[in-house]
Amino acid sequence: MTSYDTKKNGCFVTRTSAILITVLVAAVLVAAVLMAYYIPESTCDETSAPDPTDAPMPNPVYDPEPEEEFDGRLPDTLVPYHYLVKLRPYLDEAKDGEKWKTNEGEVTMYITCVKNTREIKVHHDKMEIHTWAVTDEDGKDVTVESKEIDAKYNWFIMHTAEDLQAGTNYSIKLTYTGTIDQSDVRGFYYSEYTEDGVTVPFAASHFEPTRARDAFPSFDEPQLKATFDTILVHRDMGVTYNRIALSNMPNYKNDTFEEDGDTWVEAHFNTTVKMSTYLNCYVFAEFICKEGVADKGYQFRTWSRPSVINATEYSLDVGIEQTKFFEDLFGIDYDLPKMDFVALTEFAPGAMENWGLVLYRESRMLYPIGDLDTPATKKGVAMIVGHELLHQWFGNYVTMEWWDHIWLNEGFASYFQHSAADHSEPQYDFFNQIFLEDETYSAMAVDQLGTSRPMVTPVGWYDDIRSLFDRISYEKGAAIIIMMKGFLGEELMLECFRNYLNEYLFDNAHTDDLWQSMTDTPGHDYNMKLIMDTWTLQMGFPVVSINRHTEDHTKATADQEHYLLYPFDEPQDDDYTNMGYKWYVPLSYTHQTEQNFDTPSMVWMNKDSADVDLSSGEDIGKDDWYLANINQTAYIRVNYDLENWRRLAQQLITSFEVIPMRSRSHLLDDAFHLGRSLLLDHVIALELMEYLRHEDQYRPWDTVYNDYSYTITMLWRSSTYGMFESYLRYLISPSYDDLGWDFEYTYLEGNEIEYYRQLTTLRVACYFNHIECTNNATMLYHEWMENPDGEHPIDPNMRSSAYCSAVRHGGYVEWEFAYNRQFTDSDEGSRLRSALACSRDPYTLLRYMEESMDTSNGLSASSTIGYVRTASGLGYNLAWQFTMDNFDALQTRYGNGAYDIVWDFADGMNSDDELAGLNSFGAKYYDMPGEEAEKFYEAVDKATTNIQWVDRNMVAMKDFLSEVTSRM
Repeated sequence: MTSYDTKKNGCFVTRTSAILITVLVAAVLVAAVLMAYYIPESTCDETSAPDPTDAPMPNPVYDPEPEEEFDGRLPDTLVPYHYLVKLRPYLDEAKDGEKWKTNEGEVTMYITCVKNTREIKVHHDKMEIHTWAVTDEDGKDVTVESKEIDAKYNWFIMHTAEDLQAGTNYSIKLTYTGTIDQSDVRGFYYSEYTEDGVTVPFAASHFEPTRARDAFPSFDEPQLKATFDTILVHRDMGVTYNRIALSNMPNYKNDTFEEDGDTWVEAHFNTTVKMSTYLNCYVFAEFICKEGVADKGYQFRTWSRPSVINATEYSLDVGIEQTKFFEDLFGIDYDLPKMDFVALTEFAPGAMENWGLVLYRESRMLYPIGDLDTPATKKGVAMIVGHELLHQWFGNYVTMEWWDHIWLNEGFASYFQHSAADHSEPQYDFFNQIFLEDETYSAMAVDQLGTSRPMVTPVGWYDDIRSLFDRISYEKGAAIIIMMKGFLGEELMLECFRNYLNEYLFDNAHTDDLWQSMTDTPGHDYNMKLIMDTWTLQMGFPVVSINRHTEDHTKATADQEHYLLYPFDEPQDDDYTNMGYKWYVPLSYTHQTEQNFDTPSMVWMNKDSADVDLSSGEDIGKDDWYLANINQTAYIRVNYDLENWRRLAQQLITSFEVIPMRSRSHLLDDAFHLGRSLLLDHVIALELMEYLRHEDQYRPWDTVYNDYSYTITMLWRSSTYGMFESYLRYLISPSYDDLGWDFEYTYLEGNEIEYYRQLTTLRVACYFNHIECTNNATMLYHEWMENPDGEHPIDPNMRSSAYCSAVRHGGYVEWEFAYNRQFTDSDEGSRLRSALACSRDPYTLLRYMEESMDTSNGLSASSTIGYVRTASGLGYNLAWQFTMDNFDALQTRYGNGAYDIVWDFADGMNSDDELAGLNSFGAKYYDMPGEEAEKFYEAVDKATTNIQWVDRNMVAMKDFLSEVTSRM
C-alpha cells in the first residue's frame, strides 16, 4: 500500500478520498453547466419574461405573392412529326477559347399545320437564334414578316405574311448558338472529372421535364411526339482517349473534317422511333464500353471512364436479364436496335430513362467498386436498372399527356422496379422485405400531412412541374398499384396494364385513359375510375377503425376518416380537388380461427362505413383476434378496439409466425403512428414490440427502427427513458448474438437480406448502448484512427452509428479526431459532423455549437444545432438554450431562416415550461414576418399536442416498462 508523508501543520487525504473529491468537483462543474443551460439567467434588476397573455404576439397574417397563372401551352395549330438536329459543343478550354462551353446548333423541324395560322411558336432557352426560314412541302419559301421572343414562356415566335394552311406540311430551319454551361447540371451541360491526375471534360444531357429547349429549338411538350435524326460533332481525340458521341439510336456513319489542325467527327445516328422531346439524349465523352447481346439480338453496352469499366459488368448483365423480363411480362418487345447505359461522374438525378441511352450517376450504376462493394449497393443497382428499363414501356412507349399525370411514369417504375429486382436477385425477397419501407411507408410519411397533394395535380411552370417528381408520384403511385393487385389479383392487373400499353403504344395518355383500359379488360366488373379517383384526385389516405359489436362477436363496424399525423392539422387544399376525404377501400380481413392470409375475406368501404361479417369464412370465436388489411395491401392505416390490439400482441408473443411478416410490420407501424396521433394508447406499440426478442426477419425490426424516434424524443428527458433503453437492449440482444459485427456471412451470395437485418440490429443495439456493440464500434473506430487514410475497417452503412457510439463512449481523443477529420474527409465529413453531437459531455457540445458560429471554419451553425438537438436529451436542452442565447447572431447569419432553427425544437417540446419558453420567444420577436408567425403557431400546436401525448401516455408506459423490465 502506498502511504503519504504527513506534517503536523497541514492536512492530507487518502487516495480514495482524493478520487471522491475529484469526482465531486467534476460533478459540481457539470451541474453548474447544466443549471446554466436549464435555468434562464437572471439578475437582481432583470424583469421577468413577458407574459404572452399580455405581450403582443406574432401576427400570422401575410400576403404571399400569388403565383401567376400559367398560360404557356403551345397552340394546337402546328404539330411536329420529324426533326433534324445537329449539335457542336465546345469542350476544350485550351483550344476553343471564347467558344468553350458553347454549343453551335442547327435544327430543322418538320410540321403539319392542323389549323390555319400566321404564328409559329417554338420553345428555346439559353440561346441566340441567328437565322430562321420556313418552307412549305413544295420547297417554296414562306415569308416571315417579323419575329419576337417571349422570355416568360421560352417562346421564339415567327409571324408569317400569309396563313399556313391546314393539312399542309412545312419545315422550319433555325441556326443558333447556345450554352452548355449549366449551373444546375440539367439541360445540355458541361462537366469534368479527374482521371490519373488529368482533368477530363465531357458533355451530357438531362432534358426531363422541359429542358430539351436548352439544346435545340423545339415543340417541347410531351404530347408532341416526333421522330429525330441526330448529328453530333466533336473532336476525334480528347485529353487522354478517343472522344465518342452517343445518342438514342446507333451511330451508323462518321464523316470527318479538319479544322485548325484538329480532326473533327460528324457522327450520324439512325432515325428514332416516335417519342417526346425530353427523351432525346447526347453524351460526348472519353469513355469505353463493355458489350453484350440481348435475348432478341440487339446490342447492349455499358459505358464509363476507363478506370471503372469493370464495375459496369453487373449492370450490363442485370440490364440484359431485366429487359427480357419486361418483354415477357408485357408481351411487347423493346423496339430499338440498341441499349446503352452510361455512368457519369456528375448527373443531377440518380438516373434517366432516355430511350436507348439511359444515363446514371456513377454511384447508382457501378457494382462492386471500393466502398460500394456491399449488398446494399447491389440491391440499389438492381432496382434502379429495373426502374429505368420499366420506363421504356411506361414513359417511353406510352407517355403521360401532360406533367399532371407524371405518376403514370414514375409510380409504375417504382412498383415494377421491385418485380425486376426480385427476378434478378430473389434472395432479397423485395415485396416482403423491401417494398413497404421503400414505397408505402415512404409515401405515407408525406401524405399524412395537411401539406400533401393529390397524385394528379395541375402544373405549368417549370419549378411546379419539377415539384411533382416527389414521393407522391413515385412511392404513392407504387403503393396504389399494389393495392390494385390486392383486389384484382396479379394476373388480371397485369392483363389490364398490357391492354393499356397496346392501346396507347407510341402515344400519350392521361390517368382516365388508364382507368378506362382497366375497366374494359374482361375478368372483373369494377368501375376503376369510380374507385381510383378517390386515391388520385385528393390528398391523403384514411385510417379505418374497426370495432367489434358487443352484442354479436361475429360482427364489426369499420369506419373511415382522413388520417393526419398531427391532430391539429388540416388539409391545405385550396388549390386542389378533394372528394370529401372519403375513399373506396378494399378491406381484407381474417381471424384467429380462420387464419386465411392467402385469400382473405374482403368488404368494400364505398366512401363510407361498412359492416364487417367476421364469420364470412369460418366462425370466429368469442375471444379470437381479428386482423384487417392483410399484408398491408391497401394504402390505409387500421385501428382496433383495445381488446383486439392486446389479443394480437399476445398472439405475437405466443407464436408470431402465425401472422405474416408484412402484417407484423403493418401492426407495428400503425400502432406507433396512431399512438403519436392520439388515436391509440401508445403503450400498445410497446406491448406489440415484446415479441421482437424472437423476431428473425428484417422487415418488422426495421419498421420499429424507423418508427421509434418520436417515442425516444418524448421519453429521453424523463426517468422512463432508462427503462425504455433497457427494454430495447433486451429485445435486440438475441439478434445481436446471432449476427454480431462480422459481415463476412451476410456478404455471401444468398444471404443479402440478412445483411440488412444485421445493419438494423447493430444500429439499434449500439444506439441503446448494448455493451458489446458499443465496444466493437469503439474498437473499429480506434482502428480507423490509427490509419485513417488506409482501408476503412467499418462497413460504409454502419459508419454513422459506429462514429456516434465511439464519440458517445469515448472522450476528448475520439471527439477531437472526428472534429479535425471532418474538415478534410469529404466522404465521411457529414457522418462525422453528426457524430460529434453524440458526446455526453456538455462542455464539448457547447464548444461544438460555439465553433459553428465562426463563419470562417466552414461549419453550418444551423446544422450543428440540429445535430446536437436530435442526438440526446442533454443535447436538446443545451441546443435550445444556445439558440435562445444566440438567436440574434443566428438571424444576422441566416435572416428569417433562423426562425426555422427554433421551430424545429417543437417536435420535442412536451412540458408546460417548454411551451412557455416557446411563447416567450414569440412574445420577444412578435414582429416576425407573417409567414414565420404562421410557423410559430404551428410549433405551438405541436408542443401542445406533445403535452397531451405525455398526459395520456406517460403513466401507462412507465407502468408497462417497469413491469416488463422487472422480468428481464
